[in-house]
Amino acid sequence: MVMAVISCKESSTTIEDHATDPEVVPTMTTTDVQTVISDSGHTRYRIAAKLWNMYEEAQEPHWTFPKGVTCEELDANFNTMSTIKCDSAYFDKDKSLWTLTGNVRMTTATGDVVLTDELMWDQHAHRLYSDAFIHIEKQGRIIEGYGYESNEQLTTYELRQVEAIFPIDERRMPHPGSGNRAPMTMQ
Repeated sequence: MVMAVISCKESSTTIEDHATDPEVVPTMTTTDVQTVISDSGHTRYRIAAKLWNMYEEAQEPHWTFPKGVTCEELDANFNTMSTIKCDSAYFDKDKSLWTLTGNVRMTTATGDVVLTDELMWDQHAHRLYSDAFIHIEKQGRIIEGYGYESNEQLTTYELRQVEAIFPIDERRMPHPGSGNRAPMTMQ
């Protein structure tokens, strides 16, 4: 009977409170994330990330994706329409502002490709912008520049310090030394 009383003795648990800095220590860390975001009951986006840190208690609440993130926009049949990939990302919750850095690659539903090292996405203003170098491949044309601003659909945009490469139909161009002239066309 003495043995039974000794073996049933309650164990004690000690909880120690240690201070953590909410600016440095994440509220939550998640690895190998795969999630979907719906709007009005329809699945619109699929997000994948190797590491997602949430700093909900920080002075300025934010999320970090230090190992990159991939976001896909989906159609009604869950087919990928457009994608955004980057090496790392930072999301400011109060401002609804994403900062994507390192090998940022966007592909639109029409097949346009945007490459840059930094891209800002302001969800409140529904605009994308950057002061970094940007490379756009659109309908057989290559447009490059430093500085960029666009709507979220990439249908209306402005580039600064622009350089462009456009395909040329050589049959319509004069050839040096041949004496040939480019054909005239009436507009």
